Amino acid sequence: MTHLRSDIVNTLVRRVNSFTEGYRQNIAIIGEQWIGKTSLIKDLLSSNEIKKEHIIPIYLEVKIEPFEFCAKRFIKSALFQLISTYPFLSTVDTVLLIEDVKRVYPKTAQTCERVLRDIEKGRFDEAYSFMLDIPAAIYEETKRRCVLILDEFQNLDNFTLKHIFSTLAKKIMIQKDTMYILLSSRSTISQRIINEQLSLLFGNFEKIFVPNLDINSSRLFIQDNIKATAFPAAYLDFAGSFSGNKPFYMQVIAEEIDKSIFSKKIPPDEYANLIENAFTEALFKKTGIINQYFSNFLFRISDGKLLSKTAAVLIALSSENKKQQDMVKAVKMQARHVSRLLNKLIETDIIARNGSLYRFKDKLFCFWLKSVYLKRIMSFSIDEDLEKKSFRKEVRNQLDVFMQEFEKELSSRIVELFRLFRNDVIQLNGKRHKFSSFDNVEKIESDFCDATDILAANNRLKWLCTIKKECVSENDVREMVKKIRKKKPKDRTNRNILISLGGINENAYLLAKEAKFWVWDMESLNVLMELYGKPHIG
Repeated sequence: MTHLRSDIVNTLVRRVNSFTEGYRQNIAIIGEQWIGKTSLIKDLLSSNEIKKEHIIPIYLEVKIEPFEFCAKRFIKSALFQLISTYPFLSTVDTVLLIEDVKRVYPKTAQTCERVLRDIEKGRFDEAYSFMLDIPAAIYEETKRRCVLILDEFQNLDNFTLKHIFSTLAKKIMIQKDTMYILLSSRSTISQRIINEQLSLLFGNFEKIFVPNLDINSSRLFIQDNIKATAFPAAYLDFAGSFSGNKPFYMQVIAEEIDKSIFSKKIPPDEYANLIENAFTEALFKKTGIINQYFSNFLFRISDGKLLSKTAAVLIALSSENKKQQDMVKAVKMQARHVSRLLNKLIETDIIARNGSLYRFKDKLFCFWLKSVYLKRIMSFSIDEDLEKKSFRKEVRNQLDVFMQEFEKELSSRIVELFRLFRNDVIQLNGKRHKFSSFDNVEKIESDFCDATDILAANNRLKWLCTIKKECVSENDVREMVKKIRKKKPKDRTNRNILISLGGINENAYLLAKEAKFWVWDMESLNVLMELYGKPHIG
């Protein structure tokens, strides 16, 4: 997957190589679950571009578990990396591994032993502090700098330890020869921790946000993972869009497609049937990989109850109740209770709020809740084949709708979107806007080269939306502003929107904002498409 995230991998390689020369820049990699953050680290550590002989990488996934388990895994990870090239590596037992290390690296072994002694005596805070000293001990004895990678670092807060992040902050300040790479799937929580507790004078974190793959990258990723046949672009785009463009989901679907073809269950040219079956196997079937993951995830956030209040609110949202008052009616709970649950779900990055509307951050999870989980708990039949047929029909309906939209011209899809506005207050790019209801929305001839214009109007307002597929330059924006200002007062618009599908130059963006344009990129546009129940635009 390196070629799909080459810009991020190249940045990480540069930072690690600079670290080997004494310049340290700590990094926080933030992105949704299953988006490929850990794969980026694997790509980094396997890259031939990094100076491996000068560093020792220590990787630790911070799990929800007792602290002593985490500490012992930390010790094993560090010591395996330290002596992996030595022939005397003999065991996976922590104590015996320390004995092996003691022969060559006595100070490192002594630090590890101190961690285990403190754990045995119940001194977990001391054990945590000494655990974080292990990279420094390794550097002292080997003169090789450690790159400490903490995956899902926000889970440290689940350990019942005092001042867990302030202790980490002190170690970061002191240990100049340890580079920290923090990974997190919880954007809201992790950024708060970094900004409030790990914002240091010497050791600040560079934040790298990992976005979903775009539609073209998703298309390449899925086809690369399907070995048995070549899929038409439209079907690949559906599989990517329906999966939320998340590598893990797309890989599972690709594997299910291959299974169906290699087993001769479905011919390789029956693309719709292959996709329909793949999602059924992975998402509907009780033993399906994605179904099991979603089931376990919902169990975790619902306090182990089949239909908790949290689950009820999520199900209501998945059933197109996108405003709080609609969810209150659907779940028959007091508004303050629903509000509290929604805020908790936002805090844990399960849902997002865009003004008065709420949406799932994981599209596939939303579909699973409505089309698998809800139907199972409401089912009165023991005939699973009947439910399976119903699920396959839903996937096929989604595919049919996507194909219909796929055939439409881009401007037509945006015209349809504008016609769905109903005076909703929606937050985009950090600002709240009112999306007025329009009486007339139409494509008009554009004044600008290589652009498409849409005019939306009612008896009070006129909005002009300019769509540019190519990257928008400073000159493009200057020309737009100039022509708009030349218009007669009666022809002027109340709002100008620039949709930059191919990106926008930074100076061009600043000029557009100065002219009070709303600037939407592909992600912003797709948030609106999702909020109004339309398939994403590629």
